[in-house]
Amino acid sequence: MKRIHHFSLSFIILCLLLVACTSDGIEKATIPEALEKVMIYEMESFSEVKEDSAFELSTSKEIKAFQEAFSSAVKQSGIVNMVDPQYKVELGKEIYFLWLNEGSGTIMNTKDTHTIYTLSPESAKQIYDLLMVKIRLVESLIQ
Repeated sequence: MKRIHHFSLSFIILCLLLVACTSDGIEKATIPEALEKVMIYEMESFSEVKEDSAFELSTSKEIKAFQEAFSSAVKQSGIVNMVDPQYKVELGKEIYFLWLNEGSGTIMNTKDTHTIYTLSPESAKQIYDLLMVKIRLVESLIQ
C-alpha cells in the first residue's frame, strides 16, 4: 500500500514539474480568434468616450494586426496607476483600453483594471500607423 501511495505522490510531483517546465512563465492577453471587426473609440476618460469618435476596422489585415499585437502583449507585474486611456478597443466580447504612441503601447482589459500588458515596439508602431491613417481619414470626411 505504501508503495502505491509513494508512486502516486511521485507521479503527481512529476506532472507538476512537467507543467512548470513547459510554461514560458509569460502571461499574455486573451484575444478571440474569430473576429469580423475591431471597433475603436477615442476616450475622454476611463468612463467617457469622445463624442462621434467611433470607427470600425474590418479588413482581414487590420483585424489580424490587432489580434497579433494584443495576443503577444506581455503582462506587467506591479501596481497599476494609469492616466486616462487614449482609446477603447472592442475585439469581439473583449474590451481593452489602449495607450499608444509610435514606439510603445499598453493595453488593459476592462474586466481586469489591475493588470496591464505591453505591446512589442513593432506591434505598437504597426497599430499606431494603422490608427493614424484611419483617424486622418475620418477627420477628413468630417471637414
